[in-house]
Amino acid sequence: MSEPFWNDKLEFLKAIRTGWCNNDYIEFLVEKVWKIDKAVNIVDYGCGFGYIGLLLMPILPKGSTYTGVDISESLLSEAENIFANSRYSTKFIKKDIKEFEANEIYDIAISQAVLRHIPNAENILKKMIQAVVPNGLVICMEGDLELEKAGRYFNGLDYIGLGLTELHRKMYRSELEQGGRDYRFGIKLPVLMQELGLHNVGVRMNDSVKFINPNADIKEYVDQFNAMTSTWGWDKQLSEAEKEIKIEALMKKGLNRGEAEKFVNCDSEIAEYLTKNKDYTYIIQTPCTLISYGTK
Repeated sequence: MSEPFWNDKLEFLKAIRTGWCNNDYIEFLVEKVWKIDKAVNIVDYGCGFGYIGLLLMPILPKGSTYTGVDISESLLSEAENIFANSRYSTKFIKKDIKEFEANEIYDIAISQAVLRHIPNAENILKKMIQAVVPNGLVICMEGDLELEKAGRYFNGLDYIGLGLTELHRKMYRSELEQGGRDYRFGIKLPVLMQELGLHNVGVRMNDSVKFINPNADIKEYVDQFNAMTSTWGWDKQLSEAEKEIKIEALMKKGLNRGEAEKFVNCDSEIAEYLTKNKDYTYIIQTPCTLISYGTK
């Protein structure tokens, strides 16, 4: 994806990362799984607004450093603002990670929800391995869209029965066949890590399931409901002209016209249902993010 694309995605990225993982689980990974007990230098490939740094730096041993690399000027600006008054040692580099060559050697190279957006992402994984010291750690946190899209539940609405999963699958495969992104890259990562020579390869999954509960705190419910519906375009009905634009875009992604119309109509049905039932709808989303790691 280009810089202009990501420059407009700050609010979207913040929304989808809210509640992605519980802090105590990150502590568990750092202390019990990765056994990080001394200061480390981390490089974050595709850091965005520094989300992974926000999770890790309060937990890591004192003296640890965080370097974020990203293509987006606006996301890096937000990251710099977020960490400006912190006590942490941070640095941000504006660079396309496909072109980034590390001038330093790091203890840990990490990425989160980035590689699945990049064609031939195995090349980035190779760069991450090259960037760490012997016995350094490589960590990739990536979703599998087959799992993620199927892991949605709305009480009172048969989401699976709408048939969107099959349409998503067709678009993903079409894009991959045309040399595009691999939206199943997350589930392939442990195999790639092993084949590229990493040792002690393991896989975990993020622990958080988003439960948007109308019987919980009302402000929390409204904030979560609005974040999810606006993120996925379920907060409004499209005009006929807007529907046609979306249909044409979906056809370019591999759907035929009938399938594209079905997709748009399904999205419209979801939006209508959520709008009518917004005061008492339960929504559950299971991100199912695979956290793969290995040592060099």
